[in-house]
Amino acid sequence: MSRLKFEMSARRALMLSFGLGFVVRLIPEVLAFPYAVGWDIVDYAFFMRRGVVWAHWSSFFTSTWLLYAFLFPIHNYLRVDPFSLLKIVGPVLFGFNVCGVYWFARSFLNWEVKQSLLAGGLFSLQLASLRISFDLLRNTLGLGLLLFTLPLIKKLDSKRGFIGFMLLSLLTVFAHEYSAVTLLVVSLAFAFSGLVRRKDEEKAAVSKRLVFAVLPALLVFLAGLCLRMFPVPYEAASVVGPNVVWVKDTVIQSYGKLSFFVNYIGRNTGLAVYSDYSVLIVHVVALFALLYLSYFYLVLKGFFRNGILDVWTGLLLFGSFGCLVIPFFALKYWYRWMFMLVYPFTFYAVNGAKILLSKRSKGKIDFGRLGRFKNKVFAMSIATVLLGAIYLFTPFLMVNDGFGIHSFSPASGYFTFAPTVPYQYVDGTIQAVQWLKGNMQNDSCAVLHKAFVPWSTCYLENSQNVVGYVNDVELAVDLASQKGYNPIYLVCWNENVGWYGLYVPEGFVELQNFSRTSIYEYVG
Repeated sequence: MSRLKFEMSARRALMLSFGLGFVVRLIPEVLAFPYAVGWDIVDYAFFMRRGVVWAHWSSFFTSTWLLYAFLFPIHNYLRVDPFSLLKIVGPVLFGFNVCGVYWFARSFLNWEVKQSLLAGGLFSLQLASLRISFDLLRNTLGLGLLLFTLPLIKKLDSKRGFIGFMLLSLLTVFAHEYSAVTLLVVSLAFAFSGLVRRKDEEKAAVSKRLVFAVLPALLVFLAGLCLRMFPVPYEAASVVGPNVVWVKDTVIQSYGKLSFFVNYIGRNTGLAVYSDYSVLIVHVVALFALLYLSYFYLVLKGFFRNGILDVWTGLLLFGSFGCLVIPFFALKYWYRWMFMLVYPFTFYAVNGAKILLSKRSKGKIDFGRLGRFKNKVFAMSIATVLLGAIYLFTPFLMVNDGFGIHSFSPASGYFTFAPTVPYQYVDGTIQAVQWLKGNMQNDSCAVLHKAFVPWSTCYLENSQNVVGYVNDVELAVDLASQKGYNPIYLVCWNENVGWYGLYVPEGFVELQNFSRTSIYEYVG
């Protein structure tokens, strides 16, 4: 009976952690209603309208398709607007991740139920975890699967554990690249350390089983990597969306087949301009401070050695700060690696809080020191939760107060808020794109900033042309003129909103006005 009571308690805690994550993540969706939350959400809506999981057999290996494999059948069955469905998918995936944090702490770290729940609660209210969940849905799914896959390393001696690890590792590879890299690096490093230490026969046996269990995921990942480096040419059977041509006004140097390594110095990535090494340092330090400084003392205090967490944290630190060590040959998207540090940091921070709140002096509790440590833990927790709360209430703050995480420059550029355009401009943007759909001919085109291109892919037809740009609108207009398009339309807001530095260049006259967004026509 005591065992049954314990299992029921643990099961309730698992459901409670999911419910906590779901409710927390639902807050911005409710505040932003009926609009979407996050930049990439518009792209997800486009893929749902497209309804193609694999455009070609090679896409099985090269595309992270798992989320779409779940979403497409649901969307086709319910016949609801993609944006409405995605407003539920985001909270569900975040609840899945909070549940995974609890499960990892409980089953892999062997923490008590309350301490594991505390880890899930801290994770659910952090700025970094919320940032990932706002619109990086494939990454969120992959990381959630990772949290349930790694604990199975301890159960590889059973047939159920071995098969479970093998299947979940394959799903993790199909979910997202970052999760796949993390799983493979952590698993292979752990297995290698066990094989090297031959004196520990039990650990060597676990390592051998781990190699065989992770082998299918490794082979699929390597096949996808080869096909990305040496792609198979094919013509898609059905193309949905306009013909988009991008001007080369964003300078970021990658290294040929090794496109996941880039040179940051003196580059404009479209997200930030790293004019020199000092600017890059400022951006990296500022983002790390905003994400983790509020409780970094707890992370340092609670750090403990663990074979899995050691490799996991080391990989994320390399991805986050490698751009400062070798800025001309560093992993792409250093800021995304930094966001993912929230996973191991959460476990260290909760352990640090436990250590500080159980301080003893010569075998007896020192209530004076305990009170001071309580105040420190409380202050750090409040600061961390406050930052997360500001981000959660972004839809309300942006519309009413103009204040939010976007006010913390220069780190604010790495956060997503509204769906590519301010919430007040969404309706006008959709109306403008729908007007283009009804009025553009095959010999005309629309010049669109990267913020408007995702909306065009959702609504325009295959035969309609778009010239996209990131920084230089004049360059985009020149390209459209060289291609002989006539007329040339431009979508831009008709009042200074302060986003992206957009403006209407000379030679354009206003043609249609949709509240705050207008369509302009080029007259030369």
